[in-house]
Formats: sequence, structure tokens, C-alpha cells
Amino acid sequence: MDLNAFTAGVEPGGLTHGYEIKILVCYLLDQIGAGMTFTQISDALLHRGLVNYFELANALSDLAESGHLTAEDCAGNQEDTRYYLTDLGRQTSATFSSTLPVSVREKAVKSARHQLLRRKLESANHADIRKTEDGYMVDMTICDIGSNLLSLSLFMPTEQEAQQVRQHFLSDPLLTYKGVIALLTGDLQTVGQLIPTEDEDYE
Repeated sequence: MDLNAFTAGVEPGGLTHGYEIKILVCYLLDQIGAGMTFTQISDALLHRGLVNYFELANALSDLAESGHLTAEDCAGNQEDTRYYLTDLGRQTSATFSSTLPVSVREKAVKSARHQLLRRKLESANHADIRKTEDGYMVDMTICDIGSNLLSLSLFMPTEQEAQQVRQHFLSDPLLTYKGVIALLTGDLQTVGQLIPTEDEDYE
């Protein structure tokens, strides 16, 4: 069997041993303090090249079977299965997480928090791309109780540029809002400096 099948996508410094990935999953859920779906966990860890997809899937299955995690099946779809840490899982995290490289632990938690934040922003705010005769329109909305705080449509000539606009908007909608208010009122100091409201490392 090709061993690369179990290391594909793992960057230097990432984890290739099953037991390490299991510890990392327990540590991640312990630090996040909430249940996460398979998709959320895989997006966070694969995005950083910390683990291999198939090794992660096996680790989650084994952890649920061994009682370190409980799995809440959603409509029989693995990607929507939500995993929760048990007391045994928390004990594993407390006992063995220090054996993992600090950089791996930090990247995992940081990536997971960004992924969860992005999904929260996507559910609370909207950015849709629609094709026009000569390009693409990005329709962006910042929602609030009652009237929307902002509704903005921006034309971009290519789909790639439209996707970039959508991604940056959803990464920090408040930054867009501050920028529009500052430019239209001319009162930059009152609105605040045009810097991201959160760590801008969303890539």
C-alpha cells in the first residue's frame, strides 16, 4: 500500500500518527469548549495541513467507539455529524496534549476558531454572487435586528475577483461597515481606524 495515501496533504511539522491525531482532536474540542461537526474539524485541521483527511476520519471514528467522544448523527450524513468531548476525552487532552508540538496545537485552535467565526458570520451576514452580462455582482448585507445595517452591491469583472470580495467581506463585515461609514461621513477618527476587528489571518 502506498504510504503517501496516509500523509497526502500533511505539511512539514504536521501529524502522521493516528494516536497523535486522536490527542489533537481531544485537545481541540477541549479548547473550543463546544461540539464541532466533522466538517468543522476537518476544515480547521486540513486547512493548515496538520493531518490527512482519511487519518482524521479514522481517528474520529475510533474516538467515538472508545468513548472519548460522543457522536450526534445528523440525517446520516458524516459531514454533519457533531462530536462532543466526554470526560475520558478531557482526561486524555489534559494528560497527553503536552506531547504534541506547541505549534501544532496553536495552529489547530486558531484555525478552528477562525472557521467557526467565518461560519457564524456567514449565517448572520450574507454575500451572494450573481452573474451579469458583463461580469459579476457581489451583493453584501450586514444584518441586524430590524433594518439591515448595510446593503451593498459591488461589480467585479471576473468570478475570481468576485469570490475574493465575498471572502474578505465575510472575514470581517464590521471592517467593511466601518470603511463605508468613514468614507461617506469623512469622520475617520470617530469611526475608528480601518484595521480588521479580529486577527486577519483567515487564509
